[in-house]
Amino acid sequence: MKKRYIFLFFVIILLIVFLIFYYNTSNFGNNISVKSENKVVDYILNINEYEAEIEVTVTSNKTTNIYNLKQSVTQDGSSLEVLSKGKIGGLKIESKDKTLKIQNTELKLDKIYENYEPLVDNTLFLDTFIKRFKESNSTTYMEGEFIVFEIPKFAKLYVDMKASKPTKLEIKDNTKKTSICINYNSIEIK
Repeated sequence: MKKRYIFLFFVIILLIVFLIFYYNTSNFGNNISVKSENKVVDYILNINEYEAEIEVTVTSNKTTNIYNLKQSVTQDGSSLEVLSKGKIGGLKIESKDKTLKIQNTELKLDKIYENYEPLVDNTLFLDTFIKRFKESNSTTYMEGEFIVFEIPKFAKLYVDMKASKPTKLEIKDNTKKTSICINYNSIEIK
């Protein structure tokens, strides 16, 4: 009778050890976070429309300027509005259906360009980064609680893993130093 209890106890211990070992080796680490990371990456790479309030820090050799901007991107076009005061305060730039509209609400100036074909994409926009990311030899990796989308020698986008939203975009200049840093104060992805 005593041998039976010892044998039963031994079998239960072996079963527990086997289940723990099987669980650890079948998941290859934290399988749940890998799936979540892939979902966040797919979600970010499929952003087509959004509205964001951003803080843009532009650093050159001698100066650093900070601007508060509002961006809006839809299927029809995009707009950028300078919210901060100063020389370019009140500036609005809208691009829609091959029409570029530039207006300064403080100076009450408007300029419209018809049949406008942009020569380059605006690097301040998230959709431009996503387009370049998809077209280049890019990588994603985890850095703390952020997924980093990196285009080598050009830019890095930091995405909060929990919120699945961009928090910062760093754009580098020709010397590979960060020249533009965009902090997403708020972003609404549509």
